[in-house]
Amino acid sequence: MSDEPFAAKVPTAQQIDLFRAVEDVHEMTGAIVVLLTDAEGVAVAVAGDEDDLPPSLRAVLTGKQLAAAGGVRALLEPISGELAETHVNYSILAVENAHVLTIAFDAEANFDVVQTVGREASQMISEILTAAAN
Repeated sequence: MSDEPFAAKVPTAQQIDLFRAVEDVHEMTGAIVVLLTDAEGVAVAVAGDEDDLPPSLRAVLTGKQLAAAGGVRALLEPISGELAETHVNYSILAVENAHVLTIAFDAEANFDVVQTVGREASQMISEILTAAAN
């Protein structure tokens, strides 16, 4: 039996750093779920249960769709009614290299902490992605 398939599944240092960053955001904010997606919407790192995000929201969390919409408000406008029914708040941040950081949190979380930690995490994630590209 070859070890090659197993070796392909070993996470890279970048993947571990991204996972740790997302886990830290999850812990510091008390979020329900924190999700980092790439330009295509593929989950790069997640803390919490990704299935807790409404399917309509999950479908738009791509770097390409965010760039095309021109901002988070425009991205979410078509699904805003559905999101209002969930009683969950979402902080969505653009991250360099066409990534999107989403923090889902409830009324128990401190909004200011979520915003501050989210902005700092977005910058840190950008640095991780940029360092890997060089």
